[in-house]
Amino acid sequence: MVRKLREAAIAGVYQTKQGDLSDRAQADVWFECAKGACQDAGITLGDIDGLIMDGPEGVGIRSMLPAAALGYDLLGKPMRFHASSSIGASAAAAGVNLAVYAVSTGLADAVVIVNAIAGRPQGFSSTNRDEAIAAMAKLGGPYEYVYGATRVSDYAVLARRHMYEYGTTSEQLAEVAVAQRYGATLHPLSCNGHRGEITVDDVVGSRLIADPLRLLDCCGINQGGGAIVVTSATSVRENKKHKPIGLLGYGEGHSHIDPNSAPSLAFFDAAQLAADTAFAHSGVSRDDIDVAGLGDHFTINVLFGIEAAGFCKPGESGSFVENGALKVDGRLPTNTAGGFLSFSHAGACGIFTLIEVVEQLRGNAGARQVANAKCGYLSGSGGAMQNNYSAVLGEV
Repeated sequence: MVRKLREAAIAGVYQTKQGDLSDRAQADVWFECAKGACQDAGITLGDIDGLIMDGPEGVGIRSMLPAAALGYDLLGKPMRFHASSSIGASAAAAGVNLAVYAVSTGLADAVVIVNAIAGRPQGFSSTNRDEAIAAMAKLGGPYEYVYGATRVSDYAVLARRHMYEYGTTSEQLAEVAVAQRYGATLHPLSCNGHRGEITVDDVVGSRLIADPLRLLDCCGINQGGGAIVVTSATSVRENKKHKPIGLLGYGEGHSHIDPNSAPSLAFFDAAQLAADTAFAHSGVSRDDIDVAGLGDHFTINVLFGIEAAGFCKPGESGSFVENGALKVDGRLPTNTAGGFLSFSHAGACGIFTLIEVVEQLRGNAGARQVANAKCGYLSGSGGAMQNNYSAVLGEV
């Protein structure tokens, strides 16, 4: 029997305030996000029958147990669908493709994706600084971290190579941080918006972390939660709460394990493959994109994302981002809520980038609203550019 496909759409979104949630239980934040996204979608938790990522027991449990816990303990029924993406910090955002698949094929009617980091977890999100640093250090290449390589030094090497090949400057990298901090000042839930705007001089004058990356080129580690709900587009239209924002195109690209095995350290074919696939499936051109959300663990990530997506040629992203090009009123508004650098870098933080693009396309981003935003582009990576996803969003 051939399944009749349904059109799926993002029906609801929700975010907590980002920052320090160490006084809250992680499960409590998880349920708050799930419930909030359902309310935004005009449905109840009882309507959920699909789950992407982990359940309320916490990030890192990759099994069917969280889905069972959610279904039986809270809803009194089993989940019809459960899956996980594995694209690092972009896993939750990339999971939208799995959610759309489940709804469009009838494997589920309402799928929730939640990212929640709170309490006093160990590892990357530990409130113990030394413990968090030790865990983060091991994200480096498996044959290198024992010699002191870290994720920051991984990206420092990539940034330095981009500078060497294309003449990219520290001031151009700083433009990314400046634009995104501006967006964060306009979002009441952001981590760093309350710190105020920054300048290029502030960024290039901040403490050196791993040459050429300075403190304000790097995202911090914080806590927070966010969620989206995907249902049928018909349901979204019937609820009349929001525009049905759909996944117009999606793509992935996976390549090396060790960064030193990559063909280039300044341009990544796998990221380009993800972008080309997403645009080809969407039927949308680069010129049609009104707002972008690009993974930004470090400022250099955004330059890689711009080039891989084809918004400019390889090596031209440095000049592309100058003069406020990424701000709300710029040529390519990007990470308008602040991105990982200034909105939130909590857990699978790509979900916050996804939520921001959805809010922009709905037209309810408030002071951050991009005029007449119709099409949005998303991309993100896992590791040091090894795993990549891209998506094109628009009203359906």
